[in-house]
Amino acid sequence: MDKKNAISVFMGEPTSIDPCYGSEHDGALVLRFLSDPLIDFTPDTGEAKPAAAKSWQVEDDGYTIRLFLRENVFFHHGRNVTAEDYIYSWNRLVSPSQNSELSYHLSSIKGFDEVRSGISNQMSGLKAIGTFELLVSMSEPFAEVPALFGHHCIAAVPKELVESNPEKFKDNVISTGPYMLAEPWAHNKYVRLKRFDKYYEGNEAFIDGGKGYLDEIEFRIYEDINDAYSDWKEGKLDITKVPPTCLNEAMSYGDNFRSTQCALMQYIGFPNNIPPFNNKLVRQAIALGTKRKNIIDKVFSGTRPLATSIIPPNIKSNHEEDINNNENILLCEPDVDKALNLLEQAGMKLPLKVPFYYNSGLGHESWINEIKQQLAQIKIELDLKPLPWGGFLNKLQNGIDGMFRMTWAIDCPSPDNVLFSLFHSNSIGMDNFSNFSDVKFDATLKEARSILDTEQRMLKYQEAENIIINQLPILPLWYGIQYHMVSLNRFEFLGNRVIDIFGEPVLRHVKMRID
Repeated sequence: MDKKNAISVFMGEPTSIDPCYGSEHDGALVLRFLSDPLIDFTPDTGEAKPAAAKSWQVEDDGYTIRLFLRENVFFHHGRNVTAEDYIYSWNRLVSPSQNSELSYHLSSIKGFDEVRSGISNQMSGLKAIGTFELLVSMSEPFAEVPALFGHHCIAAVPKELVESNPEKFKDNVISTGPYMLAEPWAHNKYVRLKRFDKYYEGNEAFIDGGKGYLDEIEFRIYEDINDAYSDWKEGKLDITKVPPTCLNEAMSYGDNFRSTQCALMQYIGFPNNIPPFNNKLVRQAIALGTKRKNIIDKVFSGTRPLATSIIPPNIKSNHEEDINNNENILLCEPDVDKALNLLEQAGMKLPLKVPFYYNSGLGHESWINEIKQQLAQIKIELDLKPLPWGGFLNKLQNGIDGMFRMTWAIDCPSPDNVLFSLFHSNSIGMDNFSNFSDVKFDATLKEARSILDTEQRMLKYQEAENIIINQLPILPLWYGIQYHMVSLNRFEFLGNRVIDIFGEPVLRHVKMRID
């Protein structure tokens, strides 16, 4: 790409770039620019700011939310966006015909169950008040508004284009972001975006209303991160992530190398609905047999923070109210003897042979092999099963029969985004890949969401998190440190962050250097 006001960025092949389906990292990355949510988040602190909605209001009972839409938001094909467009888009998201894994985000809206089950095609809790006001009635009190209306899945799409040719729309998505598709998505090659001249320039999370300064952004699709890193070194790519095995070399590039702590969590998942992982003792034994700190030191040169809770610390004000240290296995030292004792208590016949699934091509092998060696000491034999991203995701979504690795990258800086997405019963078959279900946890989370006072709401979220720490449906490994290479000889980042709280480059703030 030889255009002067354009950059190229590494990513993998998305599963979708439609707001209704973009549940994984690569699709979500494109949707940051292709669509705008109603509420967005500042790159540095994650503070919620008005985006496509100029303001919102929660009624005192917590059951009703009023969203006041901007009147100058346009779809990429030129039509004004109205409240009815959001009603259409949200009903589409929930419709069983779409089978979206993101539909659970709207499960608290009145009428969700009727639409999801196919009884109705309209959620009764959605009502347009005039052209630019949306009244949302919840089936239960809901106060954590940014956790819902800050997700890209609620972005509007135009009914007339979606329904006139659904297949065409998949590769020619039209939405409301500062960039639009320059051409149809070229699968396994690139997604090319160009500036949208009628963007409303009112996204208050970003400088200059989030309009961006680049004429074009090309997301180049790679199967192997090592190839992307090589292209960056040769000047063929502007921004890429760094393979774990190349960290020491990458650090030698000075300010072009970026190490950023982000609100991410790498974890090992267990299918809690099948033996032997439906036994908490087995999950605890694996936790005690995994030397997470050793892996951090050996594979990542000590650069990643050890996970001692479920919610990443940069979206959690403090950990003073965490579960008692004696009950938090994430604070315990690895102990082979205790792990073996727990497996004996669980009645396991050893050695225990277990499949371990992961997505290939991103350098995970280096640390997964360490875990395989460690668990062999407690007589658990891992059968490693690398899969391409699409196959891996399909395995997760359709019921997995072994352990797996996964990263949770928050969609918004709220405890709700972690706890509801990964562990609530309504999220099973979607982002709750571990198939965890617990009545007490669901009830506690429901109560947290209903509390209007922010401080009290956060304390109740902490109580819900403590249930997860005790049950251990997943094993958190470390919090997110994202490593990027950027070409600062070509461009600069305005503002105070190169990489945002979500672990992605702040491309809306990129400005080309003048020769």
